[in-house]
Amino acid sequence: MESTQEIRREKVFVPSDVNIKDLMKKYGISETRARNSKKKGFFVKNYMTPQVIIDRENFDPKVCYSLAKQIYWKRFRKNPIAQSIKEDMIQQGVEYMFKQSGKAKEGATEKYNEHYQYYWICYNAMVAYLNTWVRQTKYDVELQDDIHPYMTHGNRYWSPEFGWMYC
Repeated sequence: MESTQEIRREKVFVPSDVNIKDLMKKYGISETRARNSKKKGFFVKNYMTPQVIIDRENFDPKVCYSLAKQIYWKRFRKNPIAQSIKEDMIQQGVEYMFKQSGKAKEGATEKYNEHYQYYWICYNAMVAYLNTWVRQTKYDVELQDDIHPYMTHGNRYWSPEFGWMYC
């Protein structure tokens, strides 16, 4: 089985007397970022890279799929666009829960337990996937008649037989 490398963010403090060229060479950052880092006094490693912190021992796929289905049913079941990509949204939520399984365990407290962390990780992944799907298919001609009336008018669409219909 292939091991996935952990990607974490780290705040690196920069002394004010260091040279910009040395910063660029030591950390492999651009000149603009080195200048801004010197001015602020720090920079964050892997800021633009999505974090991946996996904890395989505490990840239970059955629980995560169940939670993803609950989130879909509670938050997205009435959205006609989400209905057409239901399986993909659930899979995206579970995938992101797996990638963040270590972070959810680290961030869990008595008040905000691991289940709470997984809920919001999954929900945010589903929302991001739905928004990306809508943005990428906005101008797709094949979907124009079927799905996009829902997108342009909120929860209603025009039917020639019945007029405006609300979903």
